[in-house]
Amino acid sequence: MKILITTEFYLPFQCGVTTAVLNERKCLESKGHEVRILTINEDNESRYEDGVYYIRSNFPQLYKDSYATIAFNDPFLKDIYEWRPDIVHSQCEFFTMVYAKKTARKLHIPLIHTCHTDFDSYGVHFTKSTRVWKWATSTFIPKILSKADFIICPTGKVYELLSRYDVKNPMKIIPVGLDLAHLEKVLEADERNRIRAEYGFSPDDVVLVSVCRLSEEKNVGESITHFRSLINDRPAVKLLIVGDGNQKEILEQMAADLGLSGCVRFAGNVAMSEVWKYYKAGDIYISSSMSEIQGLTYIEALACSLPIVCRRDSALDMSLIPGVNGFDFTTDEEFKAALIPLIDDEEMRTGMGKAALKSVDKYSLENFASNLLEVFSRAAREKQQTV
Repeated sequence: MKILITTEFYLPFQCGVTTAVLNERKCLESKGHEVRILTINEDNESRYEDGVYYIRSNFPQLYKDSYATIAFNDPFLKDIYEWRPDIVHSQCEFFTMVYAKKTARKLHIPLIHTCHTDFDSYGVHFTKSTRVWKWATSTFIPKILSKADFIICPTGKVYELLSRYDVKNPMKIIPVGLDLAHLEKVLEADERNRIRAEYGFSPDDVVLVSVCRLSEEKNVGESITHFRSLINDRPAVKLLIVGDGNQKEILEQMAADLGLSGCVRFAGNVAMSEVWKYYKAGDIYISSSMSEIQGLTYIEALACSLPIVCRRDSALDMSLIPGVNGFDFTTDEEFKAALIPLIDDEEMRTGMGKAALKSVDKYSLENFASNLLEVFSRAAREKQQTV
């Protein structure tokens, strides 16, 4: 089977969608299928390299690290048509979905779409009016998705969101798969200590780690505020924030203004092949995000044997087992109540870490590939019946 994946987000930009695309390509190719990717280049030139079509960017960026284009008749479309994919799988709803729709219509093949976005949370990038934004998303998202033959929802949260928008397309919940073997590698003590020392942390410090894009919807400022409250009770604890984005300087200044520069450190952008080391350099994973769809970083942390302490949200329903592999919170007091026992009790951290690792088997690439191929085959059969 030949599969074309379309996405606005791809390397070198790192986010959950990028991870999902890379893992889909890896698991499908391991099953003998041919996969190509269409994404948007960072400059005004199209190119094809290593199975990836980079369509030229010729439209202003909507926000940092997100490229846009209206080159909807790019010459590479002819190459895609001649390659003749059997399935188009779109991963973003806007610019690259235009190419997905054109390809599916031209070749009379199924268009499968995975929705990765909590649209309600992303309004902060475009308007201050929550009411206007929710009206716009509930009105236009069903229209944008109407041509998809099938919609994949990574979690029940997405399924409920699209149902609330009155989306009529057939839908199924399929969690995004992760390369668990990659995440379960052993980080040698010397390397762990080296990473800690780079940020001024000792081997004996209890280090909280957060991995995410540093943008408004990830709510990292709330994590810093909660951390400031926590160190009143546990002054030796540290926080390592891994990631980059348009909020990085603002968050660094916030930490400095709160007198936290010595215990809250920013690692910036880390290569995807190295991120697992930063999880394992920490002891507990934290997040205050309310915009997660599946929370891939939560699952990555669990696969790295870290207990997780995350803002209460329905995105956690498939990954968090409260009291077994972590805790959730909404307030300062709940944040501290979850973390203080973990900080004080190394045996508890180790036990929850073991439980964390056991809880992620369902996210294997093998399961992901099987679930995707089942949907692709069903959609192909149904499309043939209508042609």
